[in-house]
Amino acid sequence: MKKVLRFFLIYGLFRTIIKVAGRTRWVFLRFFFKSSYIHQKKVVSLIGCGQFGFATMSYFLQKIKYNCFLECFDIDNTQSETAANFWGYRKVDDVTDLINNPQCKYVYIASNHCTHTPYAIQAIRAGKIVYVEKPIAVTYDQLSDLLIELKKYPTLIYAGYNRPYSKAILQLRYFLKDLNLPFTLGCFISGHKIGLEHWYRKPEEGTRVCGNIGHWLDLSIHLFNMRGYIPMKYEINVIQSDSTDLDDNLTISYSTDYGDLVSITLTSREEPFEGINETINLQCGNVISKIDDFRKQQIWVGNRKYSYSYFPKDVGHARCILQPFIKNNRDFKEVIYSTLLMLKIKEMVLAKENFSCYDMSLDLERL
Repeated sequence: MKKVLRFFLIYGLFRTIIKVAGRTRWVFLRFFFKSSYIHQKKVVSLIGCGQFGFATMSYFLQKIKYNCFLECFDIDNTQSETAANFWGYRKVDDVTDLINNPQCKYVYIASNHCTHTPYAIQAIRAGKIVYVEKPIAVTYDQLSDLLIELKKYPTLIYAGYNRPYSKAILQLRYFLKDLNLPFTLGCFISGHKIGLEHWYRKPEEGTRVCGNIGHWLDLSIHLFNMRGYIPMKYEINVIQSDSTDLDDNLTISYSTDYGDLVSITLTSREEPFEGINETINLQCGNVISKIDDFRKQQIWVGNRKYSYSYFPKDVGHARCILQPFIKNNRDFKEVIYSTLLMLKIKEMVLAKENFSCYDMSLDLERL
């Protein structure tokens, strides 16, 4: 009960209720989401009905698109059945049937990480508008295959890297845009503690570099582009606290040929009571930003100071998930670049490599 109260103070009433519903699958809680009963053309189908697909994707979709839900699929029958009962999806047992349904216009993908690319490719070939949760690929071959299909088929694809759509980053854009100066960025993340049996740990899932750290790698690429230039050359350092624990409690830092310095620390020694907690600090020229868990931000520009607060906490999920229905979205090339950087760092982590010089342009040429 203490955790529910704390989440209410952070996220507000309805987001807290849906987080509880996602964990418990108590269908009676749908009473609080009456908008899901408002008639709307059913055009959105969901692949992956776990906590994120159920309590985040579906929640924000129903807030704007109401009862737009067509079909859902999950390899866990209980997950898909409870999502269908709660939100009004029609449960299907074959993902191909879901994708090929002519009524389906949008396919949202929130399955396990290594299946994101195959499902996305299947949906692209079927002519659907695709929203794929991060990561968009966990290997170079997957990324290459995805980009080949995007060149063949005239469709739209969106990625679930949400921090660039947070209110804090959208406000920072006003001060940072086109400064064309190098910056220093520091991200400190208290992440979930996950057990050895968690599906993130399976070799094919891409480690926590793909599963978690990719968020902040992507944020750095977005900020590079925002200031006016994405570097191609990186000197990357990876330091773990324990050589037997490769993707927990580590710091990744990289400098660029433009003079940037980025440091990302993930710590997961104990489960944070309030969920993931992050602190982000940035300096670019005379612009300094301090973001406290996407609940507060302070910005200094020379001798001027600006203070912002965000309730409920806003890490950008709402705006990010609604990309297919809203104009003025980020350039997808940022996601391609951040995926390449992520895959390089994943490769370093698995090889227990502490330092590498990386020229992204060489990988771009091969794609």
